[in-house]
Amino acid sequence: MKSQKNLRIQVIPKLIFVLPFLLFTMLALTSCATRKKTASTEYSKAVKDSKGRELNEEEPFVVVEQMPEFPGGDEALLKYIADNTKYPEASKTAKIQGKVIIRFCVTKKGTVDRISVLTKVAPDIDTEAIRVVSTLPAFKPGQQGGKDVPVWYMVPITFALK
Repeated sequence: MKSQKNLRIQVIPKLIFVLPFLLFTMLALTSCATRKKTASTEYSKAVKDSKGRELNEEEPFVVVEQMPEFPGGDEALLKYIADNTKYPEASKTAKIQGKVIIRFCVTKKGTVDRISVLTKVAPDIDTEAIRVVSTLPAFKPGQQGGKDVPVWYMVPITFALK
């Protein structure tokens, strides 16, 4: 009986110190999980137009249930790019060759937007790759959950001399 009383006397001060720490840890973990969940389900961000008004622009998806489709498929996309690319004269004379990787967003409406160069070769070649991608006809938009959504899309454009 006496040993049980001594055990309680030893355990109670330890619990007084440990319980607040456990409660604080649980609260912190729950808060982080809630914040992470909110951030991952929120796809909109505020963007200002040229007049300073806020626009609601959705963050493009990387992977979706239904990826955007170029009319005629990927082969038609690569053929369109090959047919409409003009090798810059300065790069021809300097014998510059390489593969430019372009990233762009296919919007909800299927248009091409937010074009950027991921792998650069030379400034005039990169500019030509951007020009060609900006002339692409409308895609069939990507879908997530049955709704049209903006999706990131990448395409390589090879500049090679014959």
